[in-house]
Amino acid sequence: MLPALVLFMPLCGFASEPQPAPKRVLLLASDDGTLHQRVLLSLERQIVNLPVSRSTAVASAESAMAQISGYDCQDCLIVTSGVNALRLGLEHSREAHILAIAIPEESFLQLTRQRTDRVRISAIYMEVSLQRMAEIISQRLTGIASVGIVSGDGQYLATEKRQGHPSEIPRMQFREYGVPREADLIEVFTQASRENQAILAVPDPRIFNRDTIVRIMLTTYRSNTPVIGYSEAMTRAGALMSVFSSPEMLGEEAGELIANALRAQRWQHTDRHTERYTVTINPQVARSLRIRVKESP
Repeated sequence: MLPALVLFMPLCGFASEPQPAPKRVLLLASDDGTLHQRVLLSLERQIVNLPVSRSTAVASAESAMAQISGYDCQDCLIVTSGVNALRLGLEHSREAHILAIAIPEESFLQLTRQRTDRVRISAIYMEVSLQRMAEIISQRLTGIASVGIVSGDGQYLATEKRQGHPSEIPRMQFREYGVPREADLIEVFTQASRENQAILAVPDPRIFNRDTIVRIMLTTYRSNTPVIGYSEAMTRAGALMSVFSSPEMLGEEAGELIANALRAQRWQHTDRHTERYTVTINPQVARSLRIRVKESP
């Protein structure tokens, strides 16, 4: 697949005039697991002393729909943590502003792409932006100029471009490879590994899941091509390094966004990747591939 040209485009999302700050906030978790608890607890710490009423709910609970309806007003904000929470929030609200967090960009777009009320739906995607990833790769690894991306539909870079996010970076070439059938997975990763100096994993459950991760890591390892992951679990599974935002980081970032809106008494639509991250390195993989990874830039 031919690499695309380098372009920097202005954000073209759903810009709107600032709205009054929310007076009531509902924190809606996808489930009662520890991940969403950590996200929302960190968020709540940022707004606990501010003049806004707030409540919590779990999307899987029987009372969730009624709670969402109770917060469906123009001066309300529903913060959804995870995919299921966003899905339920969209289904049972019409007027409230929504801030989706702890969610991959692709999942968010799948749920909102056809909606006509996108102006009320904001998001902070859980993955680091492609531009920031390129900067981190350049800082941590020497001589990486060609990076392969494998996605289910081969449209990851095109989607980034349509969203107005920089999708191509100077001095670094990205090549994307689609996987039309699950049976083609290893063949595609073999090709991508041979044609690039590294593989950048992007959140796509069709590609990276419990059934495929070991096969993917073995395939790239045989080609001596490092994988750069998006979670701590991927580092443990064999990625050379991973760049990701912890649940606490995601919550704090969203909490600060809300706190700033409350102090300024206005709410502004936002649509962006997380700006906070940590880097984990697998030293055993680094030694095996004979790659030196800088501990810090």
